[in-house]
Amino acid sequence: MHLRHSDGHVFRIYQEIAEKKPADEPPVHPNPSELTDMTTTPTAHRRGRLLMLLGLGLAALGIAAYVGQLWLQRLAVPWYMPATALIGAALVAVSLWERRTIWRILALIVVVLLGGFEVMALNAMRLPPYTGPVVVGRPFPAFEAKLADGSPFTQASLAGDRHTVMVFFRGRW
Repeated sequence: MHLRHSDGHVFRIYQEIAEKKPADEPPVHPNPSELTDMTTTPTAHRRGRLLMLLGLGLAALGIAAYVGQLWLQRLAVPWYMPATALIGAALVAVSLWERRTIWRILALIVVVLLGGFEVMALNAMRLPPYTGPVVVGRPFPAFEAKLADGSPFTQASLAGDRHTVMVFFRGRW
C-alpha cells in the first residue's frame, strides 16, 4: 500500500499478512520508523530521458532541414543548424543536471561536437572578399564571352547610347 504525504513524498507501508497473526491480537498500526521514503519517482527519470531525446532530436533536425534545403535547391545560409544544436545541447545539459548517466554525458558530447562542426561549416561557406579587376571609378577591363546562343559578347557590346548594368554573381557550387 502507498500513502502520499502532504509534501509530496510517497511512503510504502509493509503490513503482515492477516493469516500469520493470531486471531486474539489487536490490529497492528504502522510504526513511523517502518515507513520507507520513495523520493525518486520514475517520472523524474522519464522527464530527463525525454529532455535528452529532445536535445538529440533537435540537433538531428537541423541537419535534416539542411538536407531538405539542398534537395529543394534553396541556396541560403543554414543559420538554423547551429541554433538547433545549441538548443539541443541546452536540453541535454538540463537532462544531465537532473541525473548523471554515461548516456547523457555521451549525448551532450555528441551534440556539442555536432554544433561545433556546424559552426565551422558555416564559417567555411563564407565567400572571400572581392579582389577582382573591376573597381568603382575605373574603366571596365576588356573581356570576351559567349552568350547562350553562341554569339560573342565583348566590351564593345556594352557601348552605346543607353546605360548598361552588368552584375557578377559569385556562387560557390
